[in-house]
Amino acid sequence: MPKVTREDIPNWFQKKTSFDVDIQELQRAAELDHIACADEPMKLMRKLWGLGPREMERLLGAPARTVDQWYATRTSRPPSWVIRLVVEKAAQWHAKRVEKGI
Repeated sequence: MPKVTREDIPNWFQKKTSFDVDIQELQRAAELDHIACADEPMKLMRKLWGLGPREMERLLGAPARTVDQWYATRTSRPPSWVIRLVVEKAAQWHAKRVEKGI
């Protein structure tokens, strides 16, 4: 049996459920979920999108100390629901930068 990859998930979902889904939107959701579930999601967002602590502070309106702790160690990882919201907001920020060519 061939190994199923993340790229196969949208096609499999559409075939199994017969839902007419936007494949690109489903792939994007899988990508964001991958980031949110990473061991160090803040560092991964920095690596992928160049989103550092100061940009994160401005984007979220979060206290500097809190954001610094998120970036510094694994032990101060925010709750998973917070991470998912942060990843979605950061993805929107990144998409706008790409559109503007920054």
